[in-house]
Amino acid sequence: MDTQTEKLELMQLLLNTDSAEVLHKVKVLLKKYASKSETAHLLSTKANRDHILEGIEQLNKREGKAIKTSDLWK
Repeated sequence: MDTQTEKLELMQLLLNTDSAEVLHKVKVLLKKYASKSETAHLLSTKANRDHILEGIEQLNKREGKAIKTSDLWK
């Protein structure tokens, strides 16, 4: 059986389950996967990695400053 078929069968099983425990575990796994995917995307280019590392370095030197999220869109 190929991977695509196995994925479809798994999805069908999930759709047909009433088990709150199973659904919770799947939700947790999907959140972890999404988080890893986002991190991989943010670190996918040298420019992004350098920018993130520079920000971390600034925070470690206490050079960061607090801002209100509402001020981000002005």
